[in-house]
Amino acid sequence: MKKLLLSSAIAGLVSLGLGQAQARDFADIYTECGLGAMIAPNNAAVAAVTNVTWDLGTTAISSNVSSPDTCRGGQAKTAAFIFKSYEQLEADIAKGQGSYLAQLVELTGADDEAQFIAQLRKAFADLASGNDYAEMNRFDKAQALYEMVQKASA
Repeated sequence: MKKLLLSSAIAGLVSLGLGQAQARDFADIYTECGLGAMIAPNNAAVAAVTNVTWDLGTTAISSNVSSPDTCRGGQAKTAAFIFKSYEQLEADIAKGQGSYLAQLVELTGADDEAQFIAQLRKAFADLASGNDYAEMNRFDKAQALYEMVQKASA
């Protein structure tokens, strides 16, 4: 209940128009960026509530600042795919092949498929071998994988 009240309060403040950040309204940042946009790319209300509830919108704001091109657009498809098929992607990345990994490569439009997969496998192995990986929830894992995909496809 506290989270819902906090979410409502912050969402209310955001909707009052707290200003702009890099020519994008905060309301747009909360609906088009971060974890919320990954989970609910077609539902602005769910995206905003998710961003506010999850981390008070920190990832939404930081993704707007660090990589504004990932907010909305084609990246939302990639993010949604990663979230929905995380377990299958995890297995395919570990093997270095598979239908889910192939679809991920296609979604990103990576120029050099072999290089993309190699970079992704290395980054994923580093993450999975870390002590905190077992403690991460699905959202954190999906977000980490999404960030790896963005770096590998850049």
